[in-house]
Amino acid sequence: MLPTWLTAAYLQPRLRAYCQDDRLQVLRIWAKPATGKGENFVGVMTRIYVDYQLGDGSVVNKTYIVKQALSAEVPQAEVFFEYELYTREMDMYEFILPKLKELLQEAGLDQKLTADAITVDREYNTMILEDLAPYKFVNADRVKQLDMAHTELTLEMLAKFHAASIVLQERHPNLLTKCFYTHFFSRDKKAYSVVFAGLFKAFLRFIDGQPNLKEAYGDKLHKLRTHIMEYGARAYDVGESDLKTLNHGDCWTTNIMFQYDDAGEPRSVVAIDFQFSNCTSPTIDLHYFFTTSLREEVGDKESELVEHHYKALKANLEKFSYKGSLPTLQEYRLQFERRRFMSLLAHMFKPCMIYNGSEETSDFSSLYAESPEGLRYQKSVYASEAVIRSATKLLAILDAKGLLELQ
Repeated sequence: MLPTWLTAAYLQPRLRAYCQDDRLQVLRIWAKPATGKGENFVGVMTRIYVDYQLGDGSVVNKTYIVKQALSAEVPQAEVFFEYELYTREMDMYEFILPKLKELLQEAGLDQKLTADAITVDREYNTMILEDLAPYKFVNADRVKQLDMAHTELTLEMLAKFHAASIVLQERHPNLLTKCFYTHFFSRDKKAYSVVFAGLFKAFLRFIDGQPNLKEAYGDKLHKLRTHIMEYGARAYDVGESDLKTLNHGDCWTTNIMFQYDDAGEPRSVVAIDFQFSNCTSPTIDLHYFFTTSLREEVGDKESELVEHHYKALKANLEKFSYKGSLPTLQEYRLQFERRRFMSLLAHMFKPCMIYNGSEETSDFSSLYAESPEGLRYQKSVYASEAVIRSATKLLAILDAKGLLELQ
């Protein structure tokens, strides 16, 4: 359904500005949902179809993505408003991403980074974005996860984004306003502590139902339960010697889109969904991406992947003639290692990210609430060999590094 305010009269001046054509005439608009049930918990996505005539008389048929904030009456909306997710994403598309695009072009790095914004409308909490489907950008399979080719390409895209943001911080520090220093674990916010408490309880119910995992890690995990928000906050804390960038903040399979060559190999990649973007160590993006999105055999090459990202970051900064300090590879690895607890917190989302069952939900609270629907959904997403294998491997690594002990 089209929002009632989204008329030809509304869209026409905005398309004229975007297309730089004062005689452009919108002829017709119609719509379809852009995502399926349960694919997007944070907003409402609609694909609109627009026929318009250019000043030269030619008629164009285009599609755009309309991204609206949830209505304030929706229960989960309260969480998203407290963390300024909608303000932040509108700031990203209106101010930050165009500036990053400009900086990248200046450095000769002009491959597409994301979709352009046609308009950002704060009155309606809405953005109208370029549709990436006509460029043949598609999502990879979130259940199968990413192979090495997709992973390396994504790391190169993140390195470009991180490098441009370092230069942005240097040249336009005022653009990164207060909302970019807010994250899941911000100590002055409350709503996500309820979310993570529920996610962790769901994880503990799963552990308690796996005799081997319960015996090996149950006691330690139950003791950790009340500390996870503080340990998460410490992972996001950035010391003076740490590299700090703007992060994507939610880099996983569904928020990355690929273009393929004729042989079916990925040749370019863009990121979408920037509502969680924040300023912290770029290694937070890496932990989240590695934990949620990689095939097992790719994740096993973690050391090589960290190096791949670091070298791409360094090469991009050289293209910017960046003169600031950059950690050595060894220092960067230590910065990554100090944030390893993030992999446990990212794993709380993984069961629903790779879920392939029939228990659908469009309610974000089903991921963590102890309601009948929530408990049923959580039990279903955890009943997976892939999740058991993934949790077993992760807990063994964290335990060996002493990260399941109280810090």
